[in-house]
Amino acid sequence: MNHSLDRETSRLNPALVWLVVVGIALVGLMAMSNTLLVELTASAPASVAQASLAPGTEGLLRQTAGHLSKMQGGASVGGFPGFEPPDDDKRYKDKIRNQSYSGEEANYWTKEINNFLSQIVKKNPGSTLQEILQRLGSTSAEIDDFIKALQQTYSTAESMEGYGVNEITVETLKSLLITLGVSL
Repeated sequence: MNHSLDRETSRLNPALVWLVVVGIALVGLMAMSNTLLVELTASAPASVAQASLAPGTEGLLRQTAGHLSKMQGGASVGGFPGFEPPDDDKRYKDKIRNQSYSGEEANYWTKEINNFLSQIVKKNPGSTLQEILQRLGSTSAEIDDFIKALQQTYSTAESMEGYGVNEITVETLKSLLITLGVSL
């Protein structure tokens, strides 16, 4: 009987050794993957690792850029495509291209920009516009371009105050820009 026990033990031994080796290998792989995950997370930029863009923010930025573009002769703004009036409205196309809009139009577009910026502030409390655009993946040049367009819009609206642009519209834009960390 002792002889048959030795035979059973010899059959179990290779299987047992194989299980132990596979188990040790799996534990080692898990430890390596955890170390790699920690290293990747630690090396990621803080702004990307800590926060993502609030839902709907990209669309609001796109709409803001579209209205900024109208006041910039239809040029692209901050990496967003420029505003292109319909082909069948030559008068409107000329107005945008030549920047020959009225104070009332500037007031309306600025009020729309204020609306979009207000929603961006609500969706991204405590964030600057620069941080928001970074989360979107904008380059430094695109961020600078977007901010410059906002500053120019503020300057245009302020200079047209009393000539079709409402004082409250200008003050609202100023307040939103300050909240978003945009210098005037």
